[in-house]
Amino acid sequence: MNPLAHRLLPLVLALCLPVMALAESRNASGPQPSANASIRLRVEIPALLQLRDNRHPAAVPLSGTAVQQQLDVQTTLRHGFCATLRLTMSGVRDWTVQSVGSPARVQRTSDGYRVCAERQGRHQVALEHRFDFGPSQATGSVGWPVQIELSAL
Repeated sequence: MNPLAHRLLPLVLALCLPVMALAESRNASGPQPSANASIRLRVEIPALLQLRDNRHPAAVPLSGTAVQQQLDVQTTLRHGFCATLRLTMSGVRDWTVQSVGSPARVQRTSDGYRVCAERQGRHQVALEHRFDFGPSQATGSVGWPVQIELSAL
């Protein structure tokens, strides 16, 4: 290619760019000028299921009194979450769990309980546990005997 063409090519391209852009733009004029445009946005919220807090006493009295547990769960999952509660120790004759003042649903399962909240958001779930260790162990206490596992709905 000749040296003069190398010098003129950028100049020719610079002059042509505004003309090439005219195909994509229009000047609205006249008695009722109007313009319109469309834009498509897609917002993706990442899936999140997080146990933010799990408050319970470190020890459970063997006397069978009610024990409170507070769960704080954050989820962006449209259909909510479930938490599976299982005992981590043997020697418990009976165990009951109920929700206290929260919309979470508690169901007994073959190996424990299932606590579900069926919407996204932040959930403060208050649970009341009652453990029956039998008549032979009426005094003292044991460590917290419940394991929790979260799952998506």
